[in-house]
Amino acid sequence: MADQNYSEAGGHSHLGSGSRITGELYFPGTVELPGYVKGRVEASSIVIEEAGEVEGEIHAASIDIKGRFNGQVTGGKVRLHTSARVTGEITYESLSIESGAQIEGKCRSQSYSKAT
Repeated sequence: MADQNYSEAGGHSHLGSGSRITGELYFPGTVELPGYVKGRVEASSIVIEEAGEVEGEIHAASIDIKGRFNGQVTGGKVRLHTSARVTGEITYESLSIESGAQIEGKCRSQSYSKAT
């Protein structure tokens, strides 16, 4: 499987609001997280919704954080929306932070390559 086909293979996944999941999760396309996740999430695109809370690690070419995150973010294009509350370390290729977003931690620019 070629890396460039990673995002094309995927589709769209959505975990229900109020979900509580612990573990290592892999989604071949986009995943929306409106519930609570503790562990590691890898996808081509991750959206932590306003009601969502993630503790652990997230890895994706595109990451949008609207809710709460505590841990390590590794991404290509990372966007922190107004409602984002982030604690931890963000490694990014491009980073945008909207007015009102809160971040406590370390940010580091680095080229993104899919985690293996």
